[in-house]
Amino acid sequence: MLIAAFPPGSMKSPRQLVPPSLMDTPTPAPHIPSIPIIGWSTIIASALMILVNISSLLTTSALDALNMSFDSPVFAQYIPQSMKSMLDLYTYSRWWTWYGVLYFAFVLAAGVQFVRLRAWGRSALEAACWIGLMNALVDTILSYEIWSSMQEAYNVVLRSMGGVHSTYLNPLGFFTIVLGFFLWVIPAVALIVYLRRPVIRQTISVP
Repeated sequence: MLIAAFPPGSMKSPRQLVPPSLMDTPTPAPHIPSIPIIGWSTIIASALMILVNISSLLTTSALDALNMSFDSPVFAQYIPQSMKSMLDLYTYSRWWTWYGVLYFAFVLAAGVQFVRLRAWGRSALEAACWIGLMNALVDTILSYEIWSSMQEAYNVVLRSMGGVHSTYLNPLGFFTIVLGFFLWVIPAVALIVYLRRPVIRQTISVP
């Protein structure tokens, strides 16, 4: 009698009893407050570094004009070789500064997509951090060479003024180089560790 009351095919499985609107609703991603904080901090820092690099380009242009004047035969005989080497390094650093503008523009774009929970934004931000570790090495070497040439130029000036045994040492410049290295490395390493956390990977999954 019970079977006759429910003919074959009339019984519905528990899945069929659930409204389609509830079945198709995706599980919302968990809200992680650190994501917008990290993202916007990256965006703001990148924008500031772009402005700093652009202002450095203006300074480098002025040094280029000074270097051209030193190439004149009238002034060349009075300019120590260490001073010319320092100005040459500043000229080469112009290309590094242009690279910095492009690099931080890439980081800014990655930060925007990271805030929007885009998966490629997280991947691009992690790639930028690995590149940043390489940048730390190159920037430190270039800065040290400029600092070393500047030390030699000052020593030559001191000797020309009568200080035969005088030497000049700028500890603040060397401290700035070391500080700059760690300002590259520490945020990059910390951000790589953060971006590789499983909860961050799961949350930022939008293609």
